[in-house]
Amino acid sequence: MYSISKTNHICSFAPDLQSVMTVESGSEIVFETYDCYREQLTAPSKNKVYTLQGMNPATGPVGVNGAMPGDTLKVTVISIDLDETGTMYLRPGAGALHKYVTEAEVKKIRVANGLVHFNERHVFPIRTMIGVIGVAPESGDISTYSPGTHGGNMDTKEITEGAIVYLPVSVAGANLAIGDVHALMGDGEVTICGLEIGSRVRVKVEVLKNQHFHTPVVEDDAHFYVIASATTIDDACQAAVENMFEFLQERLPEYEANEIVCIMGLRGDLRLSQIVNPMRTAKFVMPKDVFDVTF
Repeated sequence: MYSISKTNHICSFAPDLQSVMTVESGSEIVFETYDCYREQLTAPSKNKVYTLQGMNPATGPVGVNGAMPGDTLKVTVISIDLDETGTMYLRPGAGALHKYVTEAEVKKIRVANGLVHFNERHVFPIRTMIGVIGVAPESGDISTYSPGTHGGNMDTKEITEGAIVYLPVSVAGANLAIGDVHALMGDGEVTICGLEIGSRVRVKVEVLKNQHFHTPVVEDDAHFYVIASATTIDDACQAAVENMFEFLQERLPEYEANEIVCIMGLRGDLRLSQIVNPMRTAKFVMPKDVFDVTF
């Protein structure tokens, strides 16, 4: 098993980045990650705004031998081990609830025994999730703040232990990077943050030859989630719906278009992952019992 330190990290995905290491398909890797603030917020505070550097780092990139444009990188999330303290940083003007935040605040929250100890009254079960997971895009320099067809900052809470993430490969080696882990966060990321926390993420990487996914897809025990990001919520939702139609059409070739449309209307769910990043992210969810597919 390989391990990569959080000191090896990027703040943008680009096709010409050099990989920190290269592994074989089928390898397991532990990515040590900073929190999204790169551990610059060390103590609670009120009414203080910080200037932070190198925000939202993603550990990597890691190349995978044999991954070529047109392939798909299959990333199985085996485990997510968390630090003992998470951070939330609220500031006026940020997030969907910005008008209610009248002063900046840094909250430090203890995480122990599978629980988020918010205060003496409220204790919540953790639900670990990976905010940033992506590969190099075909072109451009895409900040780790932003999501896209390469993955990136999708902030999709279903990317957790046991999930599988399928990412379209655009450059040789794929160049996978992971970061922005949360101990707990709801759909929408309306606060502009979840419980941001350092971690160690163990994954298995596999190259799927000649199985091209046009957009990131997440799989868990019961569902497929087709992910789409766009500049507006409306456009992200429309793209997620259309991407799921194409996903189903490719895997149910015996079905007419109208049949697929009906199945999506009967069994599918359109949901939002986040509405606060530079690009908004939506997901269309279909239960696996609609079709029998293994990749």
